[in-house]
Amino acid sequence: MKKFGFLVLTLTFLVACQKDYNKTKNAYQFIPQNTSTVIKTNELKDFISSIDNHDVLSNIYDQELKDVSKILKHLNTTKEVYISFFDNTEKPSNYLILTEKDSSLFVVDSIPNHISETLKEFQVEKIQIDSTTFFHKTIGKTFAASNDLEILKKIDSENENKALTDLIETTDNKSVASLIFKTTSEGYSNLLFTEINKPENKTNFTALDIYYSDNSLIYNGVTSSTDSITNFLDSFKNTVPQKIASPEIAPVGTKSLLSLTYDNFSVFQKNLKAVNTKNTDSTPTFLNFTNEVSKIDNVIVLHTLDTNMLLESIEDKSNFETFRDIEIYEFERPDFFTSRLQPFITFENAQYFSAYENFIIFSDSTENIKAILTDALNNNTLAYSDAFINANESLTDESSLFIFKDSENLSKILDGNFAGYNANIVQYAYEDNYAHINGVIQKYKKRAASNSVNEDFITKLDAPILIAPQAVQNHVTNAHDIAVQDIGNTLYLISNSGNILWKKQLQGKILGKIEQIDMYKNGRLQLAFATKNRVYILDRNGNDVSPFPLKFNDDITQPLSVFDYDKRKDYRLLVTQGKNLLMYDDRGKSINGFDYNSNGSEISSQPKHFRIGSKDYITFSAGEKLMILSRQGDIRINVKDKIRFSDNEIFLYKNKFTTTNTLGQLVQVDTKGKLSTTNLNLTDKHSLETTSKTLVTMTENKLNIKSRTVDLDYGEYTKPKIFYLNDKIYISTTDLQAKKVYLFDSQAEPIPNFPVFGTSEADLQKLDRESGLELITQSDDNNIVVYKLH
Repeated sequence: MKKFGFLVLTLTFLVACQKDYNKTKNAYQFIPQNTSTVIKTNELKDFISSIDNHDVLSNIYDQELKDVSKILKHLNTTKEVYISFFDNTEKPSNYLILTEKDSSLFVVDSIPNHISETLKEFQVEKIQIDSTTFFHKTIGKTFAASNDLEILKKIDSENENKALTDLIETTDNKSVASLIFKTTSEGYSNLLFTEINKPENKTNFTALDIYYSDNSLIYNGVTSSTDSITNFLDSFKNTVPQKIASPEIAPVGTKSLLSLTYDNFSVFQKNLKAVNTKNTDSTPTFLNFTNEVSKIDNVIVLHTLDTNMLLESIEDKSNFETFRDIEIYEFERPDFFTSRLQPFITFENAQYFSAYENFIIFSDSTENIKAILTDALNNNTLAYSDAFINANESLTDESSLFIFKDSENLSKILDGNFAGYNANIVQYAYEDNYAHINGVIQKYKKRAASNSVNEDFITKLDAPILIAPQAVQNHVTNAHDIAVQDIGNTLYLISNSGNILWKKQLQGKILGKIEQIDMYKNGRLQLAFATKNRVYILDRNGNDVSPFPLKFNDDITQPLSVFDYDKRKDYRLLVTQGKNLLMYDDRGKSINGFDYNSNGSEISSQPKHFRIGSKDYITFSAGEKLMILSRQGDIRINVKDKIRFSDNEIFLYKNKFTTTNTLGQLVQVDTKGKLSTTNLNLTDKHSLETTSKTLVTMTENKLNIKSRTVDLDYGEYTKPKIFYLNDKIYISTTDLQAKKVYLFDSQAEPIPNFPVFGTSEADLQKLDRESGLELITQSDDNNIVVYKLH
């Protein structure tokens, strides 16, 4: 009995250790060995939306994933979610969902039309939602769900697919999602634009981080070999990726381009012979003088650093004709490219060739060569096309393998209609037994002429606009979206191409400007603002972030002030209610260390935070007093002089607290409390805006920028706004009577092609990844309009 008792104790200890071991495991370490595809989501709500709404992603996502989305939409998490699909299963639709477990992740009771039961013998919950049945369980700190009970029963943390998890750990947590898949798999491998890196019986995996906007998909990652069979991309082993030259000779209407680069062709050729299953001719040739070879539609193009030496090394040639003083030769070995560069390039009939600058062009027709030369002479090539330039901005300078497809060829690859996607590129850069991948699939609107301003899009709201549109940063795309509210108090988020992403009903008009915070310190931004009786924090998808909104019985009388004193994302939210100030942290908890004793006067400007040297100052106007407080709400500077404040805000200009009075004078207070005034010859109705070094005023029809004055037509002008973008200062104002938006630089010079039509104050921002800025304003009661500056 003692021995039996000891055995039981030992087994109990081992089981307990196993449980503790499971608690230390990350969710992705439970992914089974026979996995063929893993989808890692970092922004689950955005990812689910893309399954149905994004042109490219909705096309490449398997139907099985669309079925899984019926489950994913019930998960509430900001953590990574892993969805796995498998090889060698009876049902290819079988899946496994893994993520970190918490109490709010999957709340069954909140799901309508569900049936649940506990399978006690397996410690598994069975759930049926409408016609969808699945199973889930908790392993340590991991939530696991599947449509196949056998998959859950077989999950074993000790059976980790190490090669796969290593690849998962290279993915970017700031992307919307990452795709990790066998390169032999259908669907996702189409993003690679080629089948040369997925020969039979390979177990190569590719990992791609996905970033997207309405009209583009950008992805990057790596592809590697996890077995002993050499990958075709190993042809680039011990070579150095080069800058792609072929777009300089490829016509602007090129449909397909595949380019190979290397610093030493003989090394590349030796590698190619080793990995190729077909016999290739590896005798030394004129290709030894090249550093790039490309197939561009129906021609072969070589790039060389010494054209004359390469031509001299081609012995089997004869002059055929001259075209625009350029010699065209007949090549006596037309089958030269049939198998020599397989599997990347094959070309049956290279009967003619010609040399142009550092390029040698081969084709089966002199007419093809003449067409190439004509476009090159007229600079009508891919390298100069706006679509290619725009797509190329998302790529690196050097490649080993470079593939370009137009919309017609993209449609064939992805088996869909992708009209308008005219510059789609995947590049591979080989390094240390794996290849870096960068890809861009992008719909492109033709770029307007330099210094032009054109209308980019108009978006109509359901009701008249209440507050002027404002650009807000999109942390997913690293670009910007547009926020605007209508008179029904509905807040809209509009994408940088004009699509309404979501609408949210609010309790009241937004006061002032929408702020953005990163309350979780993970790079994902939330919207923060106040209405008359609420303080809201909304996530990227327009959802309330708990415990917000905070509700107030007394009216909030100034816009929400958001302070980040030390730039550590430890936010403070300051709420103004008449004479009083309330301070909260970004979790909605009251800050006990802040105590403002009112001077008995109504606070008449939004409190602002400034830092001068190492000291913090919170400043606002209250009655005829300029209040300057410390972080704790105590008086930091006692300003004894009374000020008859205008309606303008308090600014920090040249390290002085700056505003204006009702006499139109500039009023400044230094850090010792000394007040000074300067006569600016402003009327009682004037506006002020400053940065730390730039002061702008508007009075009647006179716009004053620093020491310069612009006389505008008489009208009703909005308060001037200052923007600092691309190392340049811009100033805007709108004539509401004439419905004109003006834009000037810091020297009071008008920006070319302004004013433009607009009926509200404007916001200026870089909305998308293209060059140039966008100006956002209102065009009529229900519409916002966006102009593109070139």
